[in-house]
Amino acid sequence: MKNRIHSILAQRLIAVPFKQLYSPKGIQWLRNLALERDDRQAIDSELRPLDSIEHEIRETEQTLIQAAWQEDRVRLLMTRFGIDFCGAQSLIEAMGDLSRFTDRDHFASHLGLVPSTGASANHCHHGPITKQGRSQTRWMLIQAAQHLADHPGPLGQFYGGVPKKKNRNIAVVAVARKLAVIAYHMLKNNQPYRYAMPDSTGQKLVHLRSQATGQRRRTGPSKEAAENRRVGAQSRTVP
Repeated sequence: MKNRIHSILAQRLIAVPFKQLYSPKGIQWLRNLALERDDRQAIDSELRPLDSIEHEIRETEQTLIQAAWQEDRVRLLMTRFGIDFCGAQSLIEAMGDLSRFTDRDHFASHLGLVPSTGASANHCHHGPITKQGRSQTRWMLIQAAQHLADHPGPLGQFYGGVPKKKNRNIAVVAVARKLAVIAYHMLKNNQPYRYAMPDSTGQKLVHLRSQATGQRRRTGPSKEAAENRRVGAQSRTVP
């Protein structure tokens, strides 16, 4: 729907004066834009269902956020780089009962992140990954692995070591499998990621808390500082 609206504007050589066309100001600009009758009707016919769909998306996202905030395992998996609450929830749902997997390789095979094997007589060859299991969870892991090239931890070094022998796509899939294995051990041992970056993890958890509860961290001077200012206490800035 958004692409069709962009197409109409591009065909009429109409420049968008906003960086984000679908921001509140952009939507208001679209509704008030002077166009020919057919173009006006075409854009309005796209905007009406688009509003309804985006409302449903927001409602679904809020439900997922509330569930993520109440789940300890989600916050545990979020200590790992590249995994937000959506990826954590997808991994937990794909695992189900953790005891049904004999080891980490069994879980990686469940997600289809292991190479396929073919045998004929005395010959055995390995092909691409099997792509079994939940495709959405596998896709999320691969997307998370895309950003690990510059990561300072061991995952970034592992990512940089694979392409020396293989191409980039193979490296990304190998890192995605390692992410699945790490998630398996984290949940099995109930331990956070050993090489977690505190700043990144804190920002993700604070953002999740503010979305789930609607409460933001208080900023500004403390009550004691405000009281001292009222009674005339002197303070100075220390460089």
